[in-house]
Amino acid sequence: MCDLPQRSNSDLQVTASCAIPSTPIIRLPTTVLPSTDSTPSFSIKSVNKSFKHQLRLLRAFVEKEAAKRWKNIRGSPKLVARVLDVSKGKLCFVVGTVYMDMPLKPNVLEDIGRDHSIPAPPPLAKIHSQDDQVMLEDESGRIKLVGVIVGALGAETNSGEFEVVDLCFPGMAPQAGEDDRMDVDDISQTSVGPGSDAQNAYVAFLSGLDIGSSPASEAQTQVLVEYLTGACGDLDGQGFASQISRVVILGNSLAPLGANGMVVDEEKEKEKEDKRSRRHGNDTVTFSPHPVHSLSAHLHDLSESVALHILPGESDPSGTILPQQALPRAMLGPTSSYASFYCETNPTYIRLAFGIKGSGDEADPTELTTSGSTHIRTILATSGQPLNDMCKYVPTAPATRLDLAEATLHWRHMAPTAPDTLWCHPFFTVDPFIIAETPDIYAIGCQPRFATRLVRDGKRRSRVVLVPSFAQTGVLVLVGLTSLNVRIVRLTEDILTRSA
Repeated sequence: MCDLPQRSNSDLQVTASCAIPSTPIIRLPTTVLPSTDSTPSFSIKSVNKSFKHQLRLLRAFVEKEAAKRWKNIRGSPKLVARVLDVSKGKLCFVVGTVYMDMPLKPNVLEDIGRDHSIPAPPPLAKIHSQDDQVMLEDESGRIKLVGVIVGALGAETNSGEFEVVDLCFPGMAPQAGEDDRMDVDDISQTSVGPGSDAQNAYVAFLSGLDIGSSPASEAQTQVLVEYLTGACGDLDGQGFASQISRVVILGNSLAPLGANGMVVDEEKEKEKEDKRSRRHGNDTVTFSPHPVHSLSAHLHDLSESVALHILPGESDPSGTILPQQALPRAMLGPTSSYASFYCETNPTYIRLAFGIKGSGDEADPTELTTSGSTHIRTILATSGQPLNDMCKYVPTAPATRLDLAEATLHWRHMAPTAPDTLWCHPFFTVDPFIIAETPDIYAIGCQPRFATRLVRDGKRRSRVVLVPSFAQTGVLVLVGLTSLNVRIVRLTEDILTRSA
């Protein structure tokens, strides 16, 4: 027999075991609900071809919040409809887009005009500098819409600058059922003990499987599959695994092309170099489909036991621009035949109902209106590109990734740097990155380390979770649907060695 699970105050170190329960362990059910107007689909439609609606859609929220915030200020500041209409020395407030004029920011015109015989410089980890300038724009000024919609209270100086006294953001968006919702724990991280939260269904979040990067990552992924399917761990561990209702993979499931996905034969490459002087030929390399087949096999094993959602990430075979469209189901082989397997866009909304009659995805959504024990949770999940791009704009300290993630909820926009430095698709009628409804769970994948915070604004609250790369940390993040508490499970590749 193997070692018993080692528990600490912060996480659960899982070890393998051959324990067999005396009675079958039933996984707690949840069901997926259709999207709504406030939690829309990110599938790209042919009519979406413009960025101009972001300011129009958020302006009303900012104006309403600003009027309430500054109504008792001496001088009774009034709203000025256009930035160009601000009067010198007169206290007022304007609404517009925050634009960062940054010398280090990538410039597409400079890229076009540069000498292409010289290799382009490597991308910068940070693009902020002491020479950065913050601007406020609306339709009367520059049309380029990037950043966050904000209200600014102040007055124009003699030099033509707007001296800011206070700022006002839209604030957290309304939340479904905020007047009648469950109590939630203000707990960021707790231990996983036997018998705790017996009726609390969990959603498991992970990212960065990086399949194809190394044999070690393959072994670690196999341990993950065995844990989630209840094939390893003692009886307590298996019982807790049955409380994991769904698994959401937040991008970067495959290693970047070139990590181990491209196999180059050095002798053949040398032969091709010799032939190039004699004839024209194509520079071909041998592509290995092993990572895709391996991912498909792991997903198939998981889908037999638990409902599964997968988002594309930066290194996955999906488009570069946001929102990334769902991975082709056919690419993942027999996994695509399961109704409980979902290929999602990045980002995506996932609305879950739990506590209803039925089992899993066969549950009857009509029970939502008749069963008093029914609850709904909304998950906003991304693979992390918007947050990673925002981090380039600010110094590492004092701003943290968790602070920026929380700020996007108050800004009501999940990708404020798009389309300036974050490529995204132009949408004609709406901006889908506007957060119209505050999610109960805001999960962001492919981050350097785990972090979480319960963000509150009156009766509205959202559990923000930063999910690290599984290949690098072995961390699986669990969020309880009932209490929104967070637990982590740490899995390592040496478990298989100890179980031998």
